[in-house]
Amino acid sequence: WTNPADRGSAFIFADGAGAVVIGPSETPAIGPTIWGSDGAQKDAITMTQSLIDYRNNGGEIFPALVMQGQQVFRWAVSEIPKVALRALTAAGVQISDLDVFIPHQANMRITDAVAKAMKLPAHVSIARDIAYTGNTSAASVPLAMDRMLQAGEAPHGGTALLIGFGAGLTFASQVVILP
Repeated sequence: WTNPADRGSAFIFADGAGAVVIGPSETPAIGPTIWGSDGAQKDAITMTQSLIDYRNNGGEIFPALVMQGQQVFRWAVSEIPKVALRALTAAGVQISDLDVFIPHQANMRITDAVAKAMKLPAHVSIARDIAYTGNTSAASVPLAMDRMLQAGEAPHGGTALLIGFGAGLTFASQVVILP
């Protein structure tokens, strides 16, 4: 639901769906989730109107996503590394223990800047699925995980740091052992 005339966001978003099936395990494989929101950034990613407003005003103008790209970029580069480090601490994992970093595939500049700010070791594979699928929003993390596993870029049984963020600005991160 983007406005094709909005050059700031229309061409950024793609469509996708992803899921990860979780089952019983003899060993712990999912770390605690660190999540929250930064309400001060509530206007960084919004809709032009709600679906209720759309229905109530006769359906003349369809709601569209509106994003303040520079604001989102600055926030992500500043805050996402902090969230990542909190997830590592909660899981009892050192950054040197990571095999894979799979952030939300918002754009390559954010991914690169966050990885640099985190000082990821050279051996850590970084998801860059956006080059293949675009920004698929909430689907980007599971899609990137699957592509990395299929391509051999992520080891089965490896330690991965997952991070997502989006409207609100909301965020979540956790350390998992890959299937």
